[in-house]
Parts: sequence; C-alpha cells; structure tokens
Amino acid sequence: MRTTLVYFDFAARFGSIRKAADVLHVASSAVNRQLLLLEEEMGVPLFERLPRGIKPTAAGEILLANVRRWNREAMLLKQEIGSLRDGVRGTIRIAAAETFTEDVLPRAMTKLQSHFPHVDYTLISGDNHRITSELLAKEADVVLAYDVSEKIKAEVVHTVVEPIGIIATPDHPLSGRTVLTLAECARYPLIAPGRDWLTNSGLNVLFQGDHALGRIVAYAERPGILKALVRAGLGIAFLSSLGVEKEVSEGKLVWIPLEKSVIEPARITMLVPKGRVLPGYLSAFVDVLKDEFMDYVRVNTRSLSAQVARPKRSTS
Repeated sequence: MRTTLVYFDFAARFGSIRKAADVLHVASSAVNRQLLLLEEEMGVPLFERLPRGIKPTAAGEILLANVRRWNREAMLLKQEIGSLRDGVRGTIRIAAAETFTEDVLPRAMTKLQSHFPHVDYTLISGDNHRITSELLAKEADVVLAYDVSEKIKAEVVHTVVEPIGIIATPDHPLSGRTVLTLAECARYPLIAPGRDWLTNSGLNVLFQGDHALGRIVAYAERPGILKALVRAGLGIAFLSSLGVEKEVSEGKLVWIPLEKSVIEPARITMLVPKGRVLPGYLSAFVDVLKDEFMDYVRVNTRSLSAQVARPKRSTS
C-alpha cells in the first residue's frame, strides 16, 4: 500500500493526525500534507476536522473500506505465495481481553507453532469496545471478550458464563463468607473499574441507580492493576470468577460470589468474522484456542471450588 494510503488508514484508525504521526514515527505536518494531497486527488473532503480530532466523511468511509480490503487482499496474496516455500505462512490477528493474554493465548499460540512454525501473531488487548471494533473492521481474525453485544455481526465459536463476585485479601473481614450482598460489600472501601472499562462491561449495572456501594478509593483501567491494588490492601473489587484462579491458588486473594439476584453473570465469548472462509492454519488455531479456553475455565472452576471447600476462619 502506498505511503499516502497508510497515513490515511492510521489517521482514520486513531481519529487524530497527531496520534497517527506518533505511531508512524513521522511529523504531524507530513501526515497532514499527505491527507490534503489525497483529498485533492480524490476531489472530495475525506475527513471532518473536529475540535478534538478528525472523523471520516462518507467519502472517507468508502475509501477506508476499500483501503482495508486492498490491504487484506495483499496480505492474503503474500501468504499464499509464501506458503509455496518453506511451509505455510500467515499472520493470525487476535483481539482479546487482558484476562486471556497471560495464559490462555500464549499456550494456544505455542501449541500451534509446532504445526505451523512460519505463522506469526498480532495480539491486541484493551476494553471491549476496542476488541470488538477490531473484529467489525475485519482487522481481527479471532476475538475473546466479555459481555459482547448480541447484535454484533460475527460467528460465535464458544460462550461461557461466569458469576460475579468480589476479590479481597485472605485476611479481609469478608474472606470467610461464601456469598455476599451489596449491603455487606458497601461497608468497605472499593476499587472500581475505570470509565472506559466500565462503559463496555456488564459490571456497569452495579454503578448505576440506587445500588449500595462502598467508598470508591481508586479507579483501575486494567484487571491486572485492579488486582494489584486489592492485593496491597487498598480495598475490595468486583470481578468475574475468571482470571483470579492463580492469585487464589497462591493464597494472595480470595474470591466470594455475590448473591445471584444482584447481577447477571459475565458472558465470555469467542468469535470469528461472519461468513469468512478461514485458512487452514487459522481454523486450526481456532480449535486449539477453544480447547485451551475450555481447559482454563475448568481449572478456574476447580480452583475456586477448592477455596470454598477450605475451612473458613470466623468473622465474628
């Protein structure tokens, strides 16, 4: 893809000439100059210049869709030609919640590597909006995300539901409980998900209406940060049962479920683009990832069941 179209694609992706320039390691003026030349060549405005960034016009959206299609086709062509020498080549683009980037995905990628050593990976993480946007833009080959909208146009490979509870330190006054109400949680300082995380998460219902919540002492935009703050004793936090089994098994955290009537369980879904024929290596990866995902859920369930089975200290 020629340089002008690369600049155009990045500017549209980030909604900002400055951010695009930073990522591309070029001057903002260079990006802006190329965009103006492209608009002159096309004969129409391609971006609306807004006070806080840029947004593609209708003509810009059409060009963007074609640029990305050309890019995908060029990549497929490169992969097909590459597969003729030294075995199958390709790139698997994965968009996943942070919970799955520490264990599930590395294991699946390592397993596939033994069969397809020339396949490489691009891994994207972030909030649910970014993850599913990558799928809708056809920039991701497979997605693993929480609470995905049922309206999203994608093929569901696998879905599990996991209860919501609180995480706390083992010496916390709530650690001896087997189930909790919001009123009981409200007595203690709370670490809350950050705005972007909360906006695109099922946890947001806990922070709306008249729910009784504790005093919020910190906001965290990533599960890893949230767990670190809880381990430090700053407060408790709401989280699904997935992603805490390591800390629970090591005795660093406890997880206690909320009453079922308080909030719907988290729904974790594995998706691929709809109506797309997957290359052999990608189809194989989807199968491997599904197996690793299901194993991860089973291990998590066993770990938390063992925690519940352990004798509880008195909280009186």
